[in-house]
Parts: sequence; structure tokens; C-alpha cells
Amino acid sequence: MKKIKLILLAVFTMVAFNSCEDTLEPSALDYIAFGTDTYSTGVDPGGSTTFDIPVYTGKVNSTATTYNVTVDGSNAAAGSYDVPASVSIAAGTNEGVLTVSLSDVNLGIGVNKITIKFEDVAGAYHGEPTTLEYVQNCTEVTATLDFNFDYYSDETGWFISDSLGGVVASKDAGSYGQGVWTVSESIVLCAGRDYTLTVTDAWGDGMNDGTNLGSYTLTIGGVVKATGGGNFGASESNAFDTN
Repeated sequence: MKKIKLILLAVFTMVAFNSCEDTLEPSALDYIAFGTDTYSTGVDPGGSTTFDIPVYTGKVNSTATTYNVTVDGSNAAAGSYDVPASVSIAAGTNEGVLTVSLSDVNLGIGVNKITIKFEDVAGAYHGEPTTLEYVQNCTEVTATLDFNFDYYSDETGWFISDSLGGVVASKDAGSYGQGVWTVSESIVLCAGRDYTLTVTDAWGDGMNDGTNLGSYTLTIGGVVKATGGGNFGASESNAFDTN
């Protein structure tokens, strides 16, 4: 591959020095490459889309030319992508487009990656593979987390984690002063996903000061998604969704 790159460099260098034009003309070398090595996009929840990956050849042919491609590795959700078996370059140009179809099929919240490469053809050269990365787009919803504390509100903390274990919102113990009785938090999350709310107590006796029992409720659009409180010990977790 290093030798190929040196050949291309020599060809384009000669063109640059011998042409009086402002733009470079394609060389006569039979070579095809993707525009760059990585592309990124997103898919709406429950939706589908297409993504165009540009390809370029080293010469202009008088007839349409087809180059075969293949998926050379993927961690993407099964059924969430469709890559054509080939890409065509029309006659009289050195540019083409590989159109990949994407859909929200078991995408989850991680980054999906598919690596695409050109198949080897005798007498022709090709560039390095390209990787298309895509995620499920986030349609934002607002959750409301209401606390009715016991007296020791300074002992209470909380965090919300996504289905991959990443913390997306949190408040540590000590964030609320002692004797604060009520607090309402607005939290932006993504629609159509699974989360876990964990409420913690630094003293290890939950929301319980010996006289008063505290409580909490998380709602989205007026619908209760998680609730708890009282003497839960050091922590208490509630799974919920944003459907």
C-alpha cells in the first residue's frame, strides 16, 4: 500500500507541475478510494435514513465502471444497516456515491460501527477501508425528580445511569443543606431509552431521621416512573424507561 501511495504522489505531482489549470485533472491510474477514513451520523428513534459515502477514481472512464465493496468488520446491531455490494462511477466522471441504508433496529445507545472496503481487482488499486459510525439520535424529554426529605437532607445524593452504566445526571451528598425539606430537579433525558435512578444516603440509614421518613418521585409528563424512600439503607435503585 505504501508503494501505491508513492505512485499516486508521483502522478499527481507531475500533473501539478505541468498543468496551468487551477484544478487538478484526474490521472490515468486505475485507482479508487473513499473520501476519508471515518464518517459519523445518527438515526432517529424508530426511524431510518441513508448516508452517502463519496468515492473517487484516479481516472475518468468513457463508460460506467462498477467496483465491488464488502463489509470488513462490524459491531453494529444486526439488521440496522444495508451496504450495497458495489458502487458505480458514471461515464465521464471520477466521482461516485456509495449509499448505505440505516435503521433503528436494536441500536440501543452505543456507537455502531461498520467498516467497508473495496474488493481486490486485478490490474486496479484501491485505498484504505472506511468506517461508518452511527448512533440512535436523542429526542429530549424532561424528567422531574421531587424530594420530600427527612431532616438530614444533606446526607442524600442521587444519580441516573443509562443502560451502558454511564452516569447522565447526579447530585452528591452534601448538595442539599441540612433541614431542606423539599427539592424539585429537572433532568433532560432521551426518549425511548432505559435508565436507572439510584438514591444514596451517606449515613447508611436511608431517608429516615428517626421521626420523619423522606420520599422521592420521578415523573415524566406527569407519569410516575420511579418512587421510593424511607429506611432503604445506603442506597436504593429503580429502573425506569422514557417511553
